[in-house]
Amino acid sequence: MSGFKSNEDLVQAIFDGLREILKMTLLIRDLVLREEFERLPELLSRREVKISEVGEILREFENLRDRFLNFEQVKGEIIELTEQILKIDQENADNIREKMKQISEELKEMIERKKLLRYFR
Repeated sequence: MSGFKSNEDLVQAIFDGLREILKMTLLIRDLVLREEFERLPELLSRREVKISEVGEILREFENLRDRFLNFEQVKGEIIELTEQILKIDQENADNIREKMKQISEELKEMIERKKLLRYFR
């Protein structure tokens, strides 16, 4: 095992990483709902890095499946947490789409008003 003293350390690193991803995902949802978009790019970038790191640990976990007595149970818990994250991700995507649609409509209205103002001048 590279970097991990035991299987327990490996599994702990996976769940710690997934919890961190979940926290970032919830923070993203909060920022989107409050329409605070300026921090989103940096937070999304940090989240992608963490996802990549956890992905590497998960590959190591898969490679060591024969060394785990309760591999399927742990894998099931990992899948369950991952599904929760994906569900919130989908909500975030829907919320972002809706906000972008609103912004687009507002821009169209502003453009129309500007055209009308020019016409009346």
